[in-house]
Order: sequence, then C-alpha cells, then structure tokens
Amino acid sequence: MFELEDRLWWYRGLRLHLSAAIGRAGLRTDARVLDAGCGTGANLVLLAESFNRVVGADLAMDAISLARRRGAKRVLVADINDLPFATSAFDLVLASDVFECAEVDEQRALAELIRVTRPGGRLIVAVAAFQFLLSEHDRAVHSVRRYTKARARRAFAHPALRIARQRYCFGALFPPMAAYRLLWRRPRTDTPARSDLAMPPRWLNGLLLAVTRLEARAFVKTPLPFGATLLVELDRV
Repeated sequence: MFELEDRLWWYRGLRLHLSAAIGRAGLRTDARVLDAGCGTGANLVLLAESFNRVVGADLAMDAISLARRRGAKRVLVADINDLPFATSAFDLVLASDVFECAEVDEQRALAELIRVTRPGGRLIVAVAAFQFLLSEHDRAVHSVRRYTKARARRAFAHPALRIARQRYCFGALFPPMAAYRLLWRRPRTDTPARSDLAMPPRWLNGLLLAVTRLEARAFVKTPLPFGATLLVELDRV
C-alpha cells in the first residue's frame, strides 16, 4: 500500500473524492483535524495541504512508521475503539477504509469519533461498498463488512449526527470492477489471504484515473446509484 498510494489510480481517485468532501466542510486552515486510521499516511499528506493542525492515529505500528517516512510528525499508535484524545478535540475527523475492519467495533468506534468531534464539526467516512464484493483482498486487509447507503444510515444513526451527504464513488467503473471481483473470487480456505493490489501498465493506470476524474466532475449533482466505495459526510450536532 505504501508503495502504491502515490501512483495507483484507485488511491489517487479516492483522494479526489475525499478532497471534495474536505472542501465542503468549509473549515479554516487552523482547524483541528484527525485522520483516524491513517494507515501509511497518504491522506495525512492530503489533509496537510488544507490544514496546519493535523493528527494521525492508527492501530498498526508499521503503518505509523511508514506515515512518518512520508513526513508526518503528529502521528501515534491508537485504537479507534478507544481514542486517547479529549472530548471535542477536533473540528474535522476522517475515517477512510476503517469501519470495514474486523478490529473495529462499529458502535464503539462511532461513539469515540462523535466524542472527539466538536459540536458543529464534520465527520467524513469512506467505506467499501456492497457486501457481495467481499474478496481475497478484503480478507488480506482484515475487512469483514462492506456498506450500502441503507446499511450506512443504520450504522451511523446517532442523535449527535446528521447525514449531510452520501455518495457512491467509482460508479463509472463499477461494472468491470464487480465483474473482476466475482470472476476471480477464490473459495475461502485456511491459507493466509493475499491482496491483489498491483500497479497496472502505465497506460491503463492513466486511463482509469482519467475516467475517475471525469466521474468526479460529471456526477456531482446527479450521482450514480452504485460504486465500489461509499463516501458519507456527517455533521456533529
């Protein structure tokens, strides 16, 4: 992941969607921002382009070490189910590809993210979409659940939250992506799962990124009814 995040079309495309969501939050550059489940730090770099008070947290020490290699300084090992931050500490909290993980207790993690987000702040959650696409890659990265809009509404229902926006991403590429996952699905075995993340040929990587950029512009007002990722923007009330 660390080696691919700066180049692979999917990661770059996801950051296009995240960047738009971050912009819609309408926060000042001195806003306090948390990347909860920061992984190897690519989204920390994105957040640092807009804010100067960014903190990253992840359960994996290896991920934190790699985030530091990217130049992130304010990063620490922490469990999203029990965050070591004060109540209302942040104006914006991002949780990208976190809620899918087996180590995450949906309700405990949501309660913690609500607790550390100030009233009037914004929570941005990106999750993998559609349970039938659960794959060998998901197993490899400990993902056990994927979401639809209906499931997200149930999972993130809380008196302290209001869903401001839900949108599927990578909808234009969803049919071939779904076909690939279904055709190459391997029977579950006791052998360790292996991710299929890999860099495609340069021309194909560029083409897929171009389609993703076009989708990000074309379907702002009329989003597609499906996609490989679900992006949820929530207001802390």
